[in-house]
Amino acid sequence: MSDHVDDQIDSLDNDTTIDPASVTEHYSRLKVLLESMETDMLKNSGGNKAAGTRLRKSLRLLKNYSGDFVKFTLSSDK
Repeated sequence: MSDHVDDQIDSLDNDTTIDPASVTEHYSRLKVLLESMETDMLKNSGGNKAAGTRLRKSLRLLKNYSGDFVKFTLSSDK
């Protein structure tokens, strides 16, 4: 995984005070997570256990951010 993507994931994981203000920002957050997961999935399928740990962390973040995205879209429909 590239250092740039690692840095983005770490900043998303560590900074809970910044909430995306638009659908585009929410989608961008999810896209970064998905792109980073591909590399770790391939490494994990080759036997790399550390990549499996990173993949599970990304999956948990994806679950949380997906829920936030759904809540955002529901609140913006009002």
